[in-house]
Amino acid sequence: MKQRDSKKDYKIIEEITTGGSDRRFFRCRKDKKTYIIIRDKNIEDYVRLQKHLLKKNIGVPRLYRIDRKMNLALMEDLGKNTLYKLVTEKKKDIVPLYQRAIRELLKLQVDGFESVPITVHYDYKHIRWEQEYFKEFFLSQFCNLSNKKLRILDSDFELLAQKFLSVAKPISNFLMHRDYQSQNIHIKRNRIRIIDFQSARIGPPSYDLAALLRDAYVNITKALETRLIQYYLNCAEKKHIVFEKKGFSETYRLAGLQRNMQALGAFANLSLNKYKTRFKQYIPHGLVLLKSGLKNSEFKKLYHIIARINYRNAL
Repeated sequence: MKQRDSKKDYKIIEEITTGGSDRRFFRCRKDKKTYIIIRDKNIEDYVRLQKHLLKKNIGVPRLYRIDRKMNLALMEDLGKNTLYKLVTEKKKDIVPLYQRAIRELLKLQVDGFESVPITVHYDYKHIRWEQEYFKEFFLSQFCNLSNKKLRILDSDFELLAQKFLSVAKPISNFLMHRDYQSQNIHIKRNRIRIIDFQSARIGPPSYDLAALLRDAYVNITKALETRLIQYYLNCAEKKHIVFEKKGFSETYRLAGLQRNMQALGAFANLSLNKYKTRFKQYIPHGLVLLKSGLKNSEFKKLYHIIARINYRNAL
């Protein structure tokens, strides 16, 4: 990309609206090649992390140009073949695709952590923020639950936060993507490529794995979920990282609850407040995942509330 190129040389083809981000994305063309333009008020933070991850040979899009005054970045176009599209529309074999996504995830979590230019952690404050987000947008606004019923849940949310922090403490020095799900994972030229990494934090790796395997966008059987968790642990061992299996399983269970609640809060907020109604279609499966995770758990008040929501009528 030559610096003398003019912005006028790039013709906007479409605005990309598939994700839930407030950032704006546009596909543009110059000559016969397409690019992605990102408009983000925190573009400097995005670029700093992108450069770090690219240096670590992690599959993020390449940066061609940045306009700091306009908060714009011109990025590589990764195409339209997301993991979600390949397994739900093109019916590709799910196992090898997810195994490749897991290997790239470990690269991000382990290799990407070394000298990462961020200091924010996935801590108590953020865990509680996710829970309040779920309460406000899904339970209160979407399900119309009363404040009285919501207050009953406070003790379960606090227990979940404290328990998650406690069991995750020994494995909290990894880079978290924080939204590692099928629509943020692309396959280009037979390689896994990753987007929406700009909200990364330092924390437990089980959260990203739960985001991938307990994803409301894709129906993954329990048997396959178990198989892919073991694959993750095997790949970690090859990188000389050995997790205590019982402890990792517990962090994965709790991370799955957090992740499923966060996703339901996002689906409700996006569909009701940001006019992105397509996200409503994922609420029923998201509810199934959360309900299955809460069943027979210590979070009995939360399970009682969730079990009474009729997910078939959630749309």
